[in-house]
Amino acid sequence: MISRFLLALLVFSVCVAQPVYADDWVDFTGAEVLREFVSDTSAEIELKPGVTALGNYHADGTAEIVAWGETFKRTWEVVGEDQVCYTALAETNCFTFERNLDVPGEYRARNVETGNLIAFHVSETPTAVASRATATDSQGGLGSPSASEVAAELSNPNTNMGSLTTLFNYVSYDGDLPGAGNQSGFLGLFQPSLPYALSPTTNLFVRPAIPVIFSQGVPNQSGEFQSEGIDLGDISFDASLLKSNSTGSAVFGGGIVGTLPTATNDALGGDQWLLGPEVIGAIIRQWGVVGLLVSHQWDVAGNDDFNTSVTAGQAFFIFNLKDGWQITGSPVFSYDHEASSGNEWTLPLGLGLSKTKIIKGRPWQFGLEYQHYVKSPDLFGPNWQIQFSVTKVVALPW
Repeated sequence: MISRFLLALLVFSVCVAQPVYADDWVDFTGAEVLREFVSDTSAEIELKPGVTALGNYHADGTAEIVAWGETFKRTWEVVGEDQVCYTALAETNCFTFERNLDVPGEYRARNVETGNLIAFHVSETPTAVASRATATDSQGGLGSPSASEVAAELSNPNTNMGSLTTLFNYVSYDGDLPGAGNQSGFLGLFQPSLPYALSPTTNLFVRPAIPVIFSQGVPNQSGEFQSEGIDLGDISFDASLLKSNSTGSAVFGGGIVGTLPTATNDALGGDQWLLGPEVIGAIIRQWGVVGLLVSHQWDVAGNDDFNTSVTAGQAFFIFNLKDGWQITGSPVFSYDHEASSGNEWTLPLGLGLSKTKIIKGRPWQFGLEYQHYVKSPDLFGPNWQIQFSVTKVVALPW
């Protein structure tokens, strides 16, 4: 039996679907043997070159995986005489173990569901990270988070994970202006989310949003429509402090939001500097997240031919499913306090699906959402839109 003082660190060296060949592998079984094998053990894995994950398994049945700047909580237990199972959210993954009789300290773990093999060594001294990438599949491993764990954490407004999101929106318009119902727009938006940890429960977030208009129907002074694009739109940003409560079940915070007059086409921008406050609140549960972001902006400089006073926000809900799937909704609404005619509200209802997947060690999230506008400016405004999103999780330099 391997005693605990030899279990200082597990270094994963291979994680592939193909068998790991050796001269003589034997089953490593026994409930007490496995319990002692995993208790107080650390598993370190190289997700990508320069990016590592560390799993810590404690004798009391708790565990955590530290990866991409975030800590993922787990529980673990020995099941029967031959399996070690960890549970995160609503998913449980189980592994069996084998020992190489020809190479002392060499083991391999097999995912019971997928059959994937993970080869590793047991060492009594800390060892360098594996010499080549050892990324696991989307179900994760003993030393790396699963796609479902990453998806749930990306849903948390106060996550420590940095991400780069690109949105593509196809919008169909309608209104009282002649020809309004024949107009459409294709827009892109690039939005990094860059958290900086101030304490274990508090983060400073900076989120610029850079729009690119590929095509857009715009009414001119005579009421006729002309197509515009490809152009840069007005860049917006927010900087906010978010804090989680002691149990992580709620998030609240606030900050400032602004808009810069960066549009390369006057018809697609307001030519004003906007600034104002924002507040956010969210409830975090094992099944998902429900929250609301509200902001208000006034014009503080720029074109003074008109005034701007707009309250905007985003209601969001996420329901966690299995295998990295989620049901989502994130409609963005606004109320124009200075609207001179017609309806001041722009209010959509939306529903979508997202899928998080681990690709070559890096988490990616893909989403598709349909939104229908129940309120929109009477003369010309959006009727419905389809939104496709791609989010890439990134390692932050701090």
